[in-house]
Amino acid sequence: MESENRVKLILILIIGVISVGVSSILIRLTDAEPIVIATYRLTLSALIVTPLYIFYSKKISFKDSIVFVPLAVFLSTHFVLWIYSLKYTTVASSTVLVTTNPIFVPIFSYIFFRKKVKRELLLGIAIAISGSILIGLSSKGSVAKAPILGDVLALLGAVAVSLYLTFTNRIRQRFELIPFIFFTYSYTAIILIIVSIITRQNLFHYQANTFLMFFLVAFIPQILGHTAYNYSLKYLDPSFIAVTILGEPIIATIGAYFILKETPSVLEIVGAVLILLGIYISARVEV
Repeated sequence: MESENRVKLILILIIGVISVGVSSILIRLTDAEPIVIATYRLTLSALIVTPLYIFYSKKISFKDSIVFVPLAVFLSTHFVLWIYSLKYTTVASSTVLVTTNPIFVPIFSYIFFRKKVKRELLLGIAIAISGSILIGLSSKGSVAKAPILGDVLALLGAVAVSLYLTFTNRIRQRFELIPFIFFTYSYTAIILIIVSIITRQNLFHYQANTFLMFFLVAFIPQILGHTAYNYSLKYLDPSFIAVTILGEPIIATIGAYFILKETPSVLEIVGAVLILLGIYISARVEV
C-alpha cells in the first residue's frame, strides 16, 4: 500500500475509533429508551446522507439495493442489544464485550468465505482481546442494575456487528461509499422505526436537549464513526477493522472518567496498553 493511502486510512480509522468511542457516553446522557435512541441515530443519519445520494451520479436500482437488507438487520440488532446493555451494566463492561468482534469476525469470515487470517494478525487480536478482558474484569463488582443481563446483551451485540463487518467487507467491493451508507442506514432506520411502532415507543415527546443528544449520537458515532469503518472495510481485512474497534473501550473509559465520574482502575489502564499494543501489531500487518 502506498504511503499516502496508508496515512489516509490510518487517519480515517483514528477518527472512526474516537467518534464511536464516545457513543456509550452520549447514550448514557440521553434521556430516552434504548430502542428510541437507536431509531433516531439511524433515522437522522439516513436523512443526513440523503442529499449526498440525491446528487450522486452513480445511482443503483431498488433491486440491487436489496443486498443491503441483511446488513440492516445485523446493524439494527447490534444497536438495540448494545444500547439496552448500557441500562444494566457499566460503560466499561458493555463497551468491552460489544467490541469482542475480533473473536467472531475471523470465524465468520472462514465459515462464509473460507478466508484465513494471517498469523501475525491473530497475535495482535489475542493481545488486544486480553486487554479487553482486563478492562471487563475491572468492572466486576461495580454498581450496576443487572450486570449479567447487560453483559449477555452486549456480547450478542458483538455477534451481530461481527456479521455486519464480515459481509460489509464483501459488499463494499461492489458498491461505492455513498450508496452503501445511504441504503444501509436507511434500511436500518426503517427496521428500527417499525420495531419502535410495534413496541409502542414514545418517539416524539421529548425536551429540546434530548433531541440535541439524538442528533449528536447520529452525527458523531454514526456519520463520522461508522462511516469511517464502512469506508475502510473496502480496503482492509475485516478482522483488522475489528481489532481497531477495540480502541473504543479506551475512549469510552476516558470519557466515563471525566463525564460520568467512573474512575478507571489499574486493570483498565493495563488493559488499555495491551489493546494499543495489539492494534499496533495488527496495523503493521495490514496497513
